[in-house]
Amino acid sequence: MRIALLYFEKDGEIAKRLIEFLSKKYEVDSIKYHRGVWKGLVDHDRYDCIVAYMPSGIVVRGICPHLKNKWKDPAIVVVDKPLLHSIPILGGHHGGNEVAKYLEGMGIKAIITTAMEYSEGLSVGVGFRKNVQSDEILDAINRALNEIDAKLDDVRVVATVEDKRGSEIINVADKLKKPLVFVKKDEINQMEIRETKAKIIGIKNVAEACAIYTSLYGELILPKRVYGGVTVAIAR
Repeated sequence: MRIALLYFEKDGEIAKRLIEFLSKKYEVDSIKYHRGVWKGLVDHDRYDCIVAYMPSGIVVRGICPHLKNKWKDPAIVVVDKPLLHSIPILGGHHGGNEVAKYLEGMGIKAIITTAMEYSEGLSVGVGFRKNVQSDEILDAINRALNEIDAKLDDVRVVATVEDKRGSEIINVADKLKKPLVFVKKDEINQMEIRETKAKIIGIKNVAEACAIYTSLYGELILPKRVYGGVTVAIAR
């Protein structure tokens, strides 16, 4: 994940501390605030997340004219002046929550406002071939849910691997009106989970790993099922 750390010049010393900590896990660029900074940060899809050490009002007013949609916009995390709290105000499910939680290692409490983290329900992990259409993925998810006598209302999140950004899974999540999480390969490969054929593309497992990773309790209740070009697993 590539992060832009945005700050006022007068806050350079604190910004340096934030950059040093974030750089232990992420690729981080140091950006001093200036007039017109938001256009450069957003328009070229250069950053996955912007961490702003400044008041949220400045961030909201500055970023709003440049936002496109939730699948393209970077996550935005605001850090307060005394380094007590970080708040993902945009893209919580697309990196914002992750970065905020990582900052807890500095003693900065993450204030998570997305509902998924507090709701019960099923996590559906999905893998699929390149040319699979959204209707095929939806059908596979429904078939998997039927196997455990569950329904779409029971689903709290749909997850797949990060390489599927920009694919048909986005249309699936929009139709289901469910949060969509893209799980990083590195996170999956650190999990203690069985290897599947996905290892040929450098990843241990897709459907089961994504389901477990985004679940509340890490309990796999439906191991991987294959429906044509789609794999589905369900966890809670």
